[in-house]
This record gives sequence, structure tokens and C-alpha cells, in this order.
Amino acid sequence: MDIDRIRPVRFLLRLLGWFRLWPTSGGPRPQRGWTNWQGYLLHSGLTLLFTVLLWAEAILSTDMEHTVDVLLISLTMTALALKVLNNWSYAHMAQRILTEWSSVDRFRLKTLQEVDMWRNEHQRFDRVVCVYIMCSVGVIPVIVIPCLFNIPNRLPFWMWTPFDWQQSVSFWFAFIYQAVVIPFICLCNVSMDLVNWYLMLHLSLCLRMLGQRLAALNNSGIQQGEDQLCTDLLDLVALHQRLKQQALDIEKFISMSTLFQILVSSLIICCTIYSIQMTPVMQDLGKFAAMIQYLLSMVMQILLPSIYSNEVTNSAAKLTDALYSSAWPDLSPRLRRLILMLTIYLNRPMYLRAGGFFNVGLPMFTKVINQAYSLLALLLNMNN
Repeated sequence: MDIDRIRPVRFLLRLLGWFRLWPTSGGPRPQRGWTNWQGYLLHSGLTLLFTVLLWAEAILSTDMEHTVDVLLISLTMTALALKVLNNWSYAHMAQRILTEWSSVDRFRLKTLQEVDMWRNEHQRFDRVVCVYIMCSVGVIPVIVIPCLFNIPNRLPFWMWTPFDWQQSVSFWFAFIYQAVVIPFICLCNVSMDLVNWYLMLHLSLCLRMLGQRLAALNNSGIQQGEDQLCTDLLDLVALHQRLKQQALDIEKFISMSTLFQILVSSLIICCTIYSIQMTPVMQDLGKFAAMIQYLLSMVMQILLPSIYSNEVTNSAAKLTDALYSSAWPDLSPRLRRLILMLTIYLNRPMYLRAGGFFNVGLPMFTKVINQAYSLLALLLNMNN
């Protein structure tokens, strides 16, 4: 009884492989040195160069509203560049975990209840993927297509260029460059975020599966005899230890990218709301719709990892209740002592931390929103 345990993430991994952000080989170690020269060349000409041009425009700008418009994209691109570097450094760790989840017998689903739980969560994650892609990728046609018909010429995003891009001939060089870069960086960002979220989701599912197996410990049914029951209990202990190690590896993989996302999200959300408020809705309806979609995607970039990380913490905290609900009173004194020691061990909380500073969870999300509101109030007062 089994299904494809990592089905929702397989297409994302292929997509990251095409963008040279995921190990293409099956080995446990990443590509080092200049063996990933295609990835370095691709992202230097698109991700890095575009980020530098945006920051140059923001630094040279003298108008407050224009600076805010450029700054919110510059911060987003800087966060994306750090995610790219993070994937080049630690993607092999995530690949190893996903391979273990999909192929190792220890994580094979054994009951119909476990299969139903996996299918339901996969369906929910599919809906998350669709909504996030619509909010993120849906911005592209709204901001790119109107630029083809604007008079005078206007680029989708303001950026510094060594030539005057507002001239008719020069405009098309800058526009084509952005028309290639924007979908590329958007798909890279969406794919990396979704893979990070799925790792946290799958870890919480494994912890819930462990809780179900702990609660099912008894002397009847599948477990026959005290020796077999002791073996099953020790297997579950080994599974828990492996999940704790995987949690540390996942934390290392998502830590730095999540930390920088937390640090800049309040600024990005603040700048986005400020731009929406300064935009005349009826005069520039396309920009207004694009900013609303962009704001939703930025909120999701903080909300969803907070939810999935919170699920990891809650699923780990429920393991003691699951073990207590097993048929431990009917077991032998030796097994009851083992269960008591395991209960004490399971009381240790499990958190995913961002950069070793923040516990990723819903309290962190509320703090980011509060900071964004405070910065927005300060910005509006300065503008007045």
C-alpha cells in the first residue's frame, strides 16, 4: 500500500534543474567549482545584472515615490539572489531528504489512514501551488503587455541603463531584456519557495504518521508478542531520531533564505501598500491590479512557511499524547519503562529556526505584519 510520496514537488524539481538551481546528478554532493558554469553564466546575466541595475536606479533616484517603487522590486530581487546562492550551496541536502522519503522502506505508508492523509495534504498543497502561481506569475502579463502600447515609452520596472532607453530604438533592447528576465526570475522564485514549503509540509506529515503508529502500539493485531512489540517500538524511536536529523537539515537548507525574507518582507509589504495608495486607480488600473497581486504573493511568502513550520512544531508536540493513548497499561513492566523514557524524550520541542534567530511560525508572521504597519505609518507621515 503506497503512493508517490513526493508527487507535488517532482515537477518543481525538474523546473529548478532547468534553471540550474538543483543538482542534476543523483550523487549526494553538489556540483562544485566551475562545473556549474551554465548556472553561473545564466544567473549572472539575468538575476545578478538585473538586481544591480535596479539598485543603481534606486540609489540615483531623487523622487520619494519613484524610489519606493524601485526599492520594493530591488529588495525582492536581492532576496531572490540570496535564494539562488542558498540553493547552489545546500540543494544536495534537500535532494537527499526527498530521495529518502520517496525510496526508503522506513517511510513507506502502511495503512489506508496514512495513504488518505498523504493524498489529502497533497491535494491541499496543489491548491496552494495554483493560488501562489496565479498571484505571482499572473503579475507578468499585467505589467509587461501594457508597456507595448504606452506613449511615451515605459518599461515594466524602472532600472538604470547606460543609454537613454526612452528613445524608440534603445527602448526595445531594454524592454526585451526585461521581458526575458521577469518570467525567468518569477518562475525561479516561485519554484524555490514551493520546494521549501513542501519540505516543511512533508516533515509534518511524517511526524503525524509517527504519532499514528505510536498510538497503535498494542499486544494484538499487527504486533504479536512482547519481543515483536519491543522491536516495533525501537523502530519508531529510530524513525523519530531520523526525523529530528532531517529537521536539522531542512532548517539548514531554508534558514538563510527565510531569514532574509523575514528581514525584507516588512519593508516590501510597506512599500507595496504605499505604492498602491499613491497610484490613481482609474488612471492606471493595470498597475493597481499588478500591485494587489504582488502584495498577495508577498504576504503568502511569509504566511505559508509560518503555517507549515507551525504544523511541524504542533505535530511534534502531539507525539507524547499519541504515545500516551496507546495500550501501554497492558504492556509488560520492561516495555512500560521504555515508553516512559520515550515520553520524556518526546517532550523536547521541535522548531525550525531562521538563521538561528527566529522560530519560524505564526507569531513571526504577526510580528512582520506589525512592523510593516509601523513602517507604513512612518512613511505616510514623512510624505505628509
